[in-house]
Amino acid sequence: MDLNGYTLSEQLGSTARFSEGFGFTRLEKKNPLYLTISVPSYSNAEDRRWLLQLTSQLVKISEQSGGFSKLHIQSDDSFHVFERIRSQVLDVSFPYPKEKIPQFPIRNWEQLLQSIPGNETKEDHILLLVSFSNEWPDRFEIPEFAKRIREKGLKLIVLSPSSLEANKLVSYANGDFYPISKQESFESLFMDLKETVSPDWEIKYISPWQLSVWKENEVMGSFTSVSTGVQFEFLYQITPYQTLYLKVSDPFVFFPVSLFFILLCIASLYYLRGFESPNPSHAKQKTLTPISNVENLERQDELEVYDRMYGETLEKAARDREIALVTKEKENLPGTSYTYAVIQVREGNQLYEPIPLQWSEMTIGNFESNHIVLHDPSVSGLHAKIKNRKGKFILFDCVSEAGVYLNGRKLLRPKVLHNLDEIQLGKTFLTFRGRY
Repeated sequence: MDLNGYTLSEQLGSTARFSEGFGFTRLEKKNPLYLTISVPSYSNAEDRRWLLQLTSQLVKISEQSGGFSKLHIQSDDSFHVFERIRSQVLDVSFPYPKEKIPQFPIRNWEQLLQSIPGNETKEDHILLLVSFSNEWPDRFEIPEFAKRIREKGLKLIVLSPSSLEANKLVSYANGDFYPISKQESFESLFMDLKETVSPDWEIKYISPWQLSVWKENEVMGSFTSVSTGVQFEFLYQITPYQTLYLKVSDPFVFFPVSLFFILLCIASLYYLRGFESPNPSHAKQKTLTPISNVENLERQDELEVYDRMYGETLEKAARDREIALVTKEKENLPGTSYTYAVIQVREGNQLYEPIPLQWSEMTIGNFESNHIVLHDPSVSGLHAKIKNRKGKFILFDCVSEAGVYLNGRKLLRPKVLHNLDEIQLGKTFLTFRGRY
């Protein structure tokens, strides 16, 4: 394309101005073409060979563009559709069904149209109809059929003898018509399809108008060939919302602004991490827990574990805190006291040596820092822990992803272990054994 042979002008209102310079850029990516081809059946070997050759060339254009094709054989009695047909199979061995000439072609094509999903993209989806008939008895259905084609977002191409019905369908559906009896029709058809799949051109230029970014502007452009007189017109509109969108979508604006808001959110969460809205009932619940008892806890994060795992409301969280303190400090816990206890670990078919529970608190998980390390990928880093309270061993779930199961039931509250209790963490089983 010779840039010297073109002029570009823009018209705003009744005044037109020429752009001082512009440039072409050819995009590398082709436009994918998706074809749905409907062809009639054949009456002799010559028709069959001609239809296969036509269909093969159409499908090949779609394949070269990166799209795919669907082939439909017209019939009033059966519905023959070949999904994602390839050009290699369209040869003399192709199982071409032989059917009678359809008496109601519009109804036959409507059935095909129902099987095509609507096109909601900017890609080219073409419905190509081939017919040998001069008249369509169901021509009264043409307006409704054309309306459905437009609603599906399909482009229509009709290849048939010149008739009033064909011209009316193409006119209603805003499609293209190619007379089947003229040889130049096929040359035009393939040329237009190849032009459709060819890479697009992009024109870049500076507008001769000093347009306000906060005022709506509607500009009519014209791209004209001086030598041939071919003119391409376009219309674009600039609005304040569009200007704001273009500014925000600019990477030099979007990323700094996004980073600022992320830092702002992190700072807000940091300063508000300990904030709790005043609630009289919650304040009343908090009086149930003496401050001295909270200060005597060996691990302050135990209350946080209860809040994250069991606390759905402030009132429930307060009750859970009270349960934790009672579980820790109550002298007469329900259950049996043992003077010596061990944990037997079983991973699959492998049974390990018993591990004595000799500390007041022993953690279990996938981290090497735990007292009992389980090499099971389904076990969390800190999965569970067992506390010794005056000879009674209490099992806790440390907010694990897979949960803790005691005797086949999920652990929802800390529970005192009994002899031969079975604990499941991920895919690993642990058996608790206690001795009086």
